[in-house]
Amino acid sequence: MPEISLPQFGLGMYALAALVIFIAAVVQSAFGMGFGQVAAPFLLLIDPTLVPVPILFMGMCVACLSAWRGRRDIIYPELGIALSGRLIGIFLAAEVMVVVVASPHFALVFASLILFAVAISLITKKFSPTPTALFIAGGLSGFMGTITSVGAPPMGLVYQSRAAAGVRATLNAFFGAGTILALSVLAMYGLVEAVHIVLAAALFPSLLLGTWAARFIFPYIDRQFRPLVLGICTLSALVILYKASL
Repeated sequence: MPEISLPQFGLGMYALAALVIFIAAVVQSAFGMGFGQVAAPFLLLIDPTLVPVPILFMGMCVACLSAWRGRRDIIYPELGIALSGRLIGIFLAAEVMVVVVASPHFALVFASLILFAVAISLITKKFSPTPTALFIAGGLSGFMGTITSVGAPPMGLVYQSRAAAGVRATLNAFFGAGTILALSVLAMYGLVEAVHIVLAAALFPSLLLGTWAARFIFPYIDRQFRPLVLGICTLSALVILYKASL
């Protein structure tokens, strides 16, 4: 068996990464999205190996389980259109990653896309989930999510005016199937390694713990918490840009 080269960070850094995953899981449980948006920029600061593949693995498990629970409510025609767009975005993202993932420019691309995701999250205009909107949002989500593991904002923007069990189930199915597609394409391009699976497995207990603990934290979370999350996410992306410019 080939030897797996693990990142050289100690117990303290692992504990910090586990805490980030825990908080991200709480945010995901509270708002239905936001796991990658919270976790990705902080994990990149801890160690670049932690993004995006390990987060994609963890997000895939959560989304697939949630989609299975709500499978009867999935809006399959809308899911198919969005996934068609996502597949195109995934291939475009894989082409970009082959060029930049091992270069100093990866942090710049990563942080820029994080800031773009925050900007999308702040848009208040209501969009209808038309076939065109779903296809474009799916493509943007695939491109952004594959590079940064933050692909929720475009789809959230399209569905923000519709609150129903069908939307939650469809989004979970979209992110579950979409992440499987992303990981498959990244593996085709040689961008998925054994170390990524080991890191995802090591951090997965924190994800489960955060999901379980969220039910006790819900009463203390209000609408003011979301702007705080976006603000912290923006700050972390700016720190990444600053470090990349040195």
